[in-house]
Amino acid sequence: MSVKEVNGGYVIDFTLNHERFRETIPAPHNKTAAKRIEEQEAIYKMAISLNDKSIASRFPNSKIIQKAFDTGCNYTIHDYSNIWFKQKQRNWSHTTIRGYSQKYNSYIKPNWGDLLLTEFKASMFDEWAAFSSLSAKSINETRNILKQIFIRAMNDGVISKNPANLIERYKQHCKEPKPFTASEISLILKHLQTPYAQFFQFAFYTGLRTGELLGLRWEDVDLSKRLVHIRVSITSGIEKPPKTNGSIRTVELHSMAVEALNTLKRTEFVDLKRVFIDPRTMKEYKYADGLRKYVWKPALTKINIPYRCPYQCRHTYASMMLSEGKNPLWVAKQMGHADWGMIRKTYGRWLDPNK
Repeated sequence: MSVKEVNGGYVIDFTLNHERFRETIPAPHNKTAAKRIEEQEAIYKMAISLNDKSIASRFPNSKIIQKAFDTGCNYTIHDYSNIWFKQKQRNWSHTTIRGYSQKYNSYIKPNWGDLLLTEFKASMFDEWAAFSSLSAKSINETRNILKQIFIRAMNDGVISKNPANLIERYKQHCKEPKPFTASEISLILKHLQTPYAQFFQFAFYTGLRTGELLGLRWEDVDLSKRLVHIRVSITSGIEKPPKTNGSIRTVELHSMAVEALNTLKRTEFVDLKRVFIDPRTMKEYKYADGLRKYVWKPALTKINIPYRCPYQCRHTYASMMLSEGKNPLWVAKQMGHADWGMIRKTYGRWLDPNK
């Protein structure tokens, strides 16, 4: 007998045409249910042996019937990328959506978008990566997107395995920070005019991320206690909470950061809401590109300082604090890291071995 009682129901288990079929059906243990399950098994066998899908339609939820009449996957990678995006994007930040979309539309869609999910092979990705001029970081980010699409399809039962799991991560070479020296900082701040000088002075002596600088509100500043509370960030023109829970923090202000704020409050470039505003429009910043292109880069060029992106202000702060002997855990907290692992990994050369 190929119908057996199990806890909570019955198991149909038989082999037909050298293929095994097995399914558990919840049902009470009595003669009526057992007879019904046996009849159902007989119908399964007949439907499979006759290849009669009309009979199979009577059992749309049957795993056995699904297996027997599986016509294969009809979804392309592009089809399922749309499903994945729609289902997941609510949990993503604006920058994550933009990053995923850029990687998908630039690399995944033109190379493999038209392939069925079952047609894709890991070797296809490796061949593309071998001739790509992208950094290992970008290749790994593309791999991750592809992998997530296949995970969604596998979890939905559309495919049985994830071919992207066979793609190994590419080795990434961490770029060591290039902080500015004290003399370079002095030159930069002397060259910049108000309120740009105060913006970058505050950046150098707090280590805030660019979005956190743009989003900083006067209500989050406590000059009497020399503290700022990081509660919002502006990315691509959108105000939102900082990137991680650890990024929601209170930062102790360096005396030079306090000086920048006090100087700014004595100028006409003061807004009721944001600490830093665009002097050309007298409105809050939505994007940082203008600061980089038209203020930061020309200033470095004019005073003959090798170009580094404004984010190096954050690296400068971390390296300065560590060089002064500050506790790495304190520095990590100041910068919004969950622990000091990132500090150790990124700023190891500035750590005091005796700390």
